[in-house]
Amino acid sequence: MNNFEYNFELLKATRLSKKISAQSIAADLCLAERQIISIEENSAQYFPSKSLKYTSLKKYIAALGLKNEDVIFNFNEVDPTPSLLKKK
Repeated sequence: MNNFEYNFELLKATRLSKKISAQSIAADLCLAERQIISIEENSAQYFPSKSLKYTSLKKYIAALGLKNEDVIFNFNEVDPTPSLLKKK
């Protein structure tokens, strides 16, 4: 999970196509607007750890109606969630 990569451009494009403001989705996800922008710019700024950014990224992906596998490259290789906790 240390080196996860994702399609940050797809996130921003999807949010804009749905006419959702960064501020609005941030409020829905209990994140700061600057954290949403940080995710969209592929920056680690405003996240105290990579695992917190990863968790926030997954919440953001779900809120946009996308699939983790479509956004996070090699999702099955980097997902730190124990297999017993994953939804089937």
